[in-house]
Amino acid sequence: MQLFLRGRSGMQVTEHGADLVPVAADMVANATQFGRVAAGLNNAVDGTLRISVNDILGIVIMPRILAAFQQTHPEIAVELDISNTASNLLSRDADIAVRMFRSVQNDLVARKIASLPLGFFGHEDYFATAGRPASAADLTDHRLIGFDRDPALIAAAKALGLDLTPANFAFRCDTILAQTEAIRAGAGIGITHIGMAAKWAGVTQVLAEVTLPPLPLWLACHADVRHNKRVRLGVDFLADQLRDPYAGYRG
Repeated sequence: MQLFLRGRSGMQVTEHGADLVPVAADMVANATQFGRVAAGLNNAVDGTLRISVNDILGIVIMPRILAAFQQTHPEIAVELDISNTASNLLSRDADIAVRMFRSVQNDLVARKIASLPLGFFGHEDYFATAGRPASAADLTDHRLIGFDRDPALIAAAKALGLDLTPANFAFRCDTILAQTEAIRAGAGIGITHIGMAAKWAGVTQVLAEVTLPPLPLWLACHADVRHNKRVRLGVDFLADQLRDPYAGYRG
């Protein structure tokens, strides 16, 4: 029975192949669940722990924390998956996910460990030429740093009564780490973590009276693996260290 046809554009599934796709998907799901349950029953500490995290925490914060973790548990190898898209814990893309939102998928166990305050920041070089905004409304007269295709920041601005468009942002990038470096380089005013920006030389906060919704920090893992000793050690260590993620950050 032929399941695929080779064409100029690649492999194409046949009618018979399409009929078998749901069955194959069930087989994959069952095999993945088998692996999760087996991993949850494994009490061995040695092995690999895969952690998923976004770019700003993954590059700025996690290497220091994971170095301390491996000093305590040298028998555990760590894989750090850095992505701003949520990993699929159901398919074991990661053992533990550090997320800025609460996981709502079934069979996931989530723990909120911190709330990270945000603020408006800019470099003194920028303020020396552009001046400082006296109110949130003044931001429309400044060079702003924000997202490119992600509308989250524009939506957040509307909640503050600011009707911003992409044209208001002189520096646009969907990589958060690039936004923070643009703030430090004097490209304009941007929103970032107060605990992190406080360690940057020459960068100061403006509009401190404007309250921005803090970023919640959550740890999540699948219920099938939460009793795995290696995963449990990782969750407990990260929960302790990430309550104040910028305590050992030097900028």
